[in-house]
Amino acid sequence: MSTETRLPAIAAGSILGAMLFGAGRQVARHRRVLAGRGDEKFLTTTSGNRLSFRVNAAAEPGRPDRPLIVFESGFMATMEHWTWISEELNGKASTVFYDRSGYGRSRYGHGRQQTPQPFTPRTVVSDLVDLVRHTRGERRVVLVGHAMGAGIVLRAAAELEDVVAGAVLLEPPVVTAAPGPHRTPAISPLFVRSMRIGCGDLLPRPSWAGTLPEHSARLCDDQYRDARLWEAGRREATVSADLGVHEALLASVRAPMEVIAHRDADLTGYGDLRHATHRVSDGFRPGRLLFSRRAAERVAAIVSATGERVL
Repeated sequence: MSTETRLPAIAAGSILGAMLFGAGRQVARHRRVLAGRGDEKFLTTTSGNRLSFRVNAAAEPGRPDRPLIVFESGFMATMEHWTWISEELNGKASTVFYDRSGYGRSRYGHGRQQTPQPFTPRTVVSDLVDLVRHTRGERRVVLVGHAMGAGIVLRAAAELEDVVAGAVLLEPPVVTAAPGPHRTPAISPLFVRSMRIGCGDLLPRPSWAGTLPEHSARLCDDQYRDARLWEAGRREATVSADLGVHEALLASVRAPMEVIAHRDADLTGYGDLRHATHRVSDGFRPGRLLFSRRAAERVAAIVSATGERVL
């Protein structure tokens, strides 16, 4: 067989080998994502989703009156993104971090053999409400939401009413006059399928890579390159317009609020709230507050102080 005849076969074999190698790495990565850190607990919510969460207890067992602090992530983010804040609050406050359905070890629906309920904004909010009711005991709670998570937190606070002692909104979205004008760009089904067959290694290194502690950075990178993160993001993108922050939603929440954002952020709308304290900061790129250790430490101090004030 001539060299010219062998070249197509060699090329095809190389491509097939690369695809098999990528698929193998995807399987191994997927297993690491589903294994998580190993310290997670689980709750099956009324929507049928199975949430993975971590509970960290305060080192003061004699203070049962201290509120529980529950954290809500932004779009396509997991509880690993809260690592700097989690470590700063460890032992100082009772906290709950969790992954929404489809992220990390959390599962959307009952499994592959059953059809999950339709994914709606109500699903996202009710899952958080169920988690709060499951973990709080007799305590009140402080809800902390980052980016899109701020809208989720406010909706849960309106439903939980007196259970919520306060809310902290980190880099919240711009306040609009009415719900629904903004939508997160859709994620292509073709892109998700390419991730399933092992193309995660082709993604560029994310800008936040290396800013978290090594153990969290490794797991974050696995999650970022795993298809489940993008599948969950694709579902959430379809309802993101209904999870924004608008004037009527803000007016429905009576709990004291802390609003923390980058110095250049548009906080128009939050300034009209008498029960809200506004703090602007810098030292981090907009949208990357959680990945700056120094900024996250400042946030942790504010969150801890919020819990103390509502005793």
